[in-house]
Amino acid sequence: MFGFVDHIDAGGVAGWCVGRGTQPLPGRGRWASRVVVVSVNDIDRFSAFCQDPRPDVVRAGAARDPHVGFRAALTLKPGDLVRVRFGLGGHMLQNGVAVIGDEPLRGRANDSGFMPLTPYGGLDAYRQLLEPLRTRFKIEAFRPLFGQTGKLAAMALQTPEGRTVVPMGMPAARARRQDRLYRELLAPHRIACPALSLRVDAAGGVLLCADYVAGITLDKHGLTDTRAMRTTIECAKRLNDLKPTPALVAQLRERNHADRLIARSWRQLLVGRRGGDLRLILAMLWSAGGLPRVFSHGDLHRENVIVDAGSGRPLLIDWDNAGLLPLGADLARLLLGVPPRQAEAWIGGSRQLRLGWVIFTYLSLALRQADFIGSADASYLAQRFQQLSRPTPASQSSPPNVKSGLM
Repeated sequence: MFGFVDHIDAGGVAGWCVGRGTQPLPGRGRWASRVVVVSVNDIDRFSAFCQDPRPDVVRAGAARDPHVGFRAALTLKPGDLVRVRFGLGGHMLQNGVAVIGDEPLRGRANDSGFMPLTPYGGLDAYRQLLEPLRTRFKIEAFRPLFGQTGKLAAMALQTPEGRTVVPMGMPAARARRQDRLYRELLAPHRIACPALSLRVDAAGGVLLCADYVAGITLDKHGLTDTRAMRTTIECAKRLNDLKPTPALVAQLRERNHADRLIARSWRQLLVGRRGGDLRLILAMLWSAGGLPRVFSHGDLHRENVIVDAGSGRPLLIDWDNAGLLPLGADLARLLLGVPPRQAEAWIGGSRQLRLGWVIFTYLSLALRQADFIGSADASYLAQRFQQLSRPTPASQSSPPNVKSGLM
């Protein structure tokens, strides 16, 4: 199951979620497998069925059934910490956490989301988190940043010297690894990402700091911002050409998103498959094992790309999963939800790059959408897999009925 919270304010929360099927559970209603629970300051306050029409989700390619939306009417006050999770599985929705700010605060902060240390730093949700940081920084304002799982991932701090981002709870070994990756590979090759640095205190404690980027994530730009999307694609392709030293490779993550996806596909997608579907998935998994492993971001979804508000330049963040991945895995993660024909036209590149993108896109969508196999997108990707896995002059050119200069 996956979903998104796309509206939250003092009057409540709205969003959508998609489950793997809507079969009734024993003793429960038809929609029991698509229920979200909204908690405020870690107290469950509301549950909602995901059955409101959301045609925009269908247009984005995330679902085929439009009845996936939910709305929770709540009275929220400034400083409230709001989380949204699936009722049965307990997983957080993407972007499923938000902090409510009042109108004067948003006006003073120019919609940046920074909250003054007084009085917001004294709230129970933040006081213990900020206390160790106040010994190292002269904090004037702060902004909590949450990851896809809803866990507090980092704290953006405003100090007299400027704004910086500090990951929360990052072990010293991981901080040093990311700092080394930035110094030895990303910075020398001028990869588009915020600058990273280490801050070591007198007791030997280590903090990784990143330059704060004022902007919004690529997913909030939407697919109409083709310039930002194309620039991000080219940056991902540049990463594949980098050659980290053996010593640096030894420190990178051994198990990444692509490997986990392949493992899940073996366990889940092959169960109950017969005939052509079984042969296709087996062929994809076999081909994935033969793809070259190249340096990749490792978690390149569109929430890990920030488009700078001033320059319009996309910057890649969160390098903790960087490593050697099968070619095309990064682009499959980045372009999930983009119609496959359009995505392939944007990608271009070599046959192997597009083959990897096809394989990981197909496997990802098959795991996310119960009715994906048999859909028009599945048929297109299966056709392209057959063509790209057997090199011919036709497979080296543009995808069927798509011009390489589209958009």
